[in-house]
Amino acid sequence: MSQKSSWKDQIKQKWGPHAHCTICGKAIPPDKKFCAQNCRDKYLGYEMKQKKKGRIQLVFLVGLMLFMFLMMFIMF
Repeated sequence: MSQKSSWKDQIKQKWGPHAHCTICGKAIPPDKKFCAQNCRDKYLGYEMKQKKKGRIQLVFLVGLMLFMFLMMFIMF
């Protein structure tokens, strides 16, 4: 009685160890994160936008808290 290999084992045998590009999803060697410089640039651009968005939200929330704190003292 022979053991059947699972579908995961069959895929590993067929394609070998690999990873996927975080931007476009292409198969790449497991030690790389991106398939091309274009994908790396897109990722870095997205990361910078997210950081800027986070900073803007923080400044807005701190400003809103200060405004509400000042309004609390002006009313009373």
